[in-house]
Amino acid sequence: MSAILSIRQPERGYRFSIDSVLLAGFAAPWCRGAVLDLGTGCGILLLLLSRLSEGMSSGVGVELQEELLSCARENFRANGPQGLLRALGGDFREELPGVVPGSFDLVVSNPPYGKVGEGRRNPEPGKEAARHEVACSLPDIFSAAARYTAPHGRFALVLPVERLPEIGECARRERMSPKTFRLVHPREGKPPSRVLCCLSRERCGSAAELPPLFLHGEREKYCPEVERICRLFRSGKQACDPQ
Repeated sequence: MSAILSIRQPERGYRFSIDSVLLAGFAAPWCRGAVLDLGTGCGILLLLLSRLSEGMSSGVGVELQEELLSCARENFRANGPQGLLRALGGDFREELPGVVPGSFDLVVSNPPYGKVGEGRRNPEPGKEAARHEVACSLPDIFSAAARYTAPHGRFALVLPVERLPEIGECARRERMSPKTFRLVHPREGKPPSRVLCCLSRERCGSAAELPPLFLHGEREKYCPEVERICRLFRSGKQACDPQ
């Protein structure tokens, strides 16, 4: 197994972004046992978690788009270990063959950021489906997470900070509780742009707020915390840098 992740992505269409890196670093402390990725894309999030945590026993990535599903399967085969990760084609809003409700210790998702009708539409169907809620909505994702998360499991996701109030609304609807969150700022002195949130099916008090993450340091470089994760898939040519 190579020390550097070799990531295949579509030449055109959706390509993974820095948000998968941020979510992997945030969710790693809860990564143990069986892990489910809702909307796995090329599989980057599960691959990163498999390298960041020694506690993962298995991982399933669910993907609706055939081209991305093919990439995820190839990436899982290429980056091993064999049998640890598998990609499943299907719509997680429906029943998934072989995926047992309530059986995952950690569920993760880097969902579409924009609501349908908001922001600029993308003429590329793959990018449009990945970035806008044309195939699923945030309540759909929370419903699937609540269905598949084990009673003592965790659900972690990343969203634009403007959608933070919706997290609370969806959590209440699915009887989940925000446990930990972290705000991500482009750089020190700038307002936050993203929020990382971990939820639980257990009742808990107020969510703990982790120290803010400042994505960029000097000269537009990523901060050391993020850079350490990026090194897991960077080759000498840095051909797989996230967008």
